[in-house]
Amino acid sequence: MVLHIGLNDLRLTWKDSHSLIWMLLLPAFLMWMFSSMQFGSASAGQVALALQDNDGDWLAAAFADELADQQLAITSLQPGAPRQGQETSRTLVIPRGFTQGVLAGEQQTIRLEKESGSASDYDMAAEVHVLRTVIRSIGRLVELKQAGLLEQENQGASQAFAALAHRRPLVDVAVGTAGVGNPVPAGQAQSVPGILVMTVLMMTVIYGGIFLSDEKRSGMLQRQMTLPLGRRHVIMGKLLGRLIIAAAQTMVLLATGKLITWLFMGEPLSYGNSLPGLVLLISAYCFACTGLAMLLGAVLGTPEQASSVGWLVSMALAALGGCWWPAEITPSWLQKAAHVLPTAWAMDGFHALISFGYGLSGVILPSVALLGFGLLFSMLGIRFLKVGR
Repeated sequence: MVLHIGLNDLRLTWKDSHSLIWMLLLPAFLMWMFSSMQFGSASAGQVALALQDNDGDWLAAAFADELADQQLAITSLQPGAPRQGQETSRTLVIPRGFTQGVLAGEQQTIRLEKESGSASDYDMAAEVHVLRTVIRSIGRLVELKQAGLLEQENQGASQAFAALAHRRPLVDVAVGTAGVGNPVPAGQAQSVPGILVMTVLMMTVIYGGIFLSDEKRSGMLQRQMTLPLGRRHVIMGKLLGRLIIAAAQTMVLLATGKLITWLFMGEPLSYGNSLPGLVLLISAYCFACTGLAMLLGAVLGTPEQASSVGWLVSMALAALGGCWWPAEITPSWLQKAAHVLPTAWAMDGFHALISFGYGLSGVILPSVALLGFGLLFSMLGIRFLKVGR
C-alpha cells in the first residue's frame, strides 16, 4: 500500500502537462545551451587568429610557420578580403616589405587588430603567442646573422631559418608537480552536474510541495490518513513517490548529459570509474531533495506558495552551492559556509567522481552529509505536517 501511495504521486506528476517540460526538456536545453556556448567551435579552447600576409616573402612565411601552435586556430586572410565571423575577431597583419626591411635592419611593425566584441582573455592569449613568436624569430635571425647565412639568396636563408626552427632546443624545461591540489572544474564537467543538481532539486521541491499542500487543502491527505495503514506509512508513501520521481529524472539527465557532450565534444562525459559511488551519491541527493520537498509542503499552505517558495529556495541553494560556477573560484570562507546546504555536498561528490578521479571513497562523506540532510528535512516535515484543512 505504501508503494501504491508513492506511485500515485508519480501518476499525478505524469498527468501534469508541464512536468515533461520543466523536469526534462528545460534541463536538456540548458545543457545544450552551455555546451554550444563553450564547445560549439571546432576546436574548443583554441584562440582564433586570422593572419593577413601583405609581404609574401620568405621571412613572413617563416614567421607564420613559427606562429603555428596547437592552442591557436589560424586562418589565412587574403589582403583586402572582408573580415567576417569569429575567425577574424582578431587579425595579425604583416606589412608590405616586411622581409626586406628586417634583413636591412629596419624596424618593422606587425599589428594585432581586434574587433570591439572580441573576448579580452583570448585577445591577451593571442598577444602572448605573437610576442613569443617575435622573440624566437629575432633569436634565430641573430644566430643566422652571426653565421653569415642571411647574405645567402632567399631560398638558402629560408632553409637555414627552417633548420634552426626544427633543431632540438638548447635548453630543456622539466615540468613536474610541486604539490598536491585539485583542478578547478570547468566546461561540461561543471555545467552538466551543476544543471542536474539544480533542476532535480527545483522540480522535486516544487512539485512535491505543490502536491502535498494541495492534498492538505483539498482534504485528500486527511482521507488517506483514515486508511488502515497508519500515519507513518502514508508519509513513507509520500516520500517514496517523490524519491522515485527524483531518481527517474536524475537518470534521464545523466543520459542526456552524455548525449549532449558527445554531440558537441565528440566524446561523452565520463561520470567516473565508480558505479557504486555514483549510485550512492545519486540516492543520497535524491533523498535530501525529497526531504526538503516534504518540509516545504508541510509548512506551506497553498500550491501557489509552494511553487513560489520552492523556486526561490532552489535558486538560492543552486547559486550558493556551486551549481552556477565552481565553488573553487569563490573565497574560502564562502566555500566552507556553503556546506550548510545540500547542493554544495552534491557538487563535491560529482566533482570527486568526474573531475578529480576519486572512486567510492570520494563520495562517502558527501553522501553521508546528504543522507543527514534528508533525514533532518523529513523529520521536520513530519513534525510540522498538519493533516486537517
